Parts: sequence; structure tokens; C-alpha cells
Amino acid sequence: MSEDRILEKFGVTAAELDARAAEYESNDWSGMEFGAIAPGRPLSYGEPFDTITVRIPHSRVVAMQQVGTESGISRSAFIRRAIDHELAQVL
Repeated sequence: MSEDRILEKFGVTAAELDARAAEYESNDWSGMEFGAIAPGRPLSYGEPFDTITVRIPHSRVVAMQQVGTESGISRSAFIRRAIDHELAQVL
């Protein structure tokens, strides 16, 4: 990728990216500045969530819970993934 394209796409030069990579790879976090801890769940995709109600047969809820437990994700995360998968098929 050209220097101009890197600057356009990422807003930094290749040299700046290399410096950031070297800093990260050094495992030295002493110079890092972190923001304040914000209470609550972080926003996904940078936008707020809406709550919806959906009626689902009990057997499917049980199956979702089982898959979620085995995958280490919540029921809500499972449903969001399923919706994202379906939307990707049609969009």
C-alpha cells in the first residue's frame, strides 16, 4: 500500500504505524494513557441499543441457551449474531 493511501485510510504515515507497532510489541505500557473508566456496558458499534420483544418457542430458547453456554456468549449476544448473519445474507 502506498504512503499516500496509508495516510488517507488510517490518518497516519507508515513510519507512525511502525512506531506504534514497535511500542505495542515491546510490552512496555508505562507511557500509555488510558481514559476514565465509564460505568455500564460499552456500546457495540458505537451506537445505543434498542430493546425488542420477540416470542420464541421454549425449545429454541433452551437450544440457544445451550449453544451460548458452550460458546461462552450470552443469549442476547447469540441473538445479535444470528440477526447479523441473516442480515449479511440479504444486504
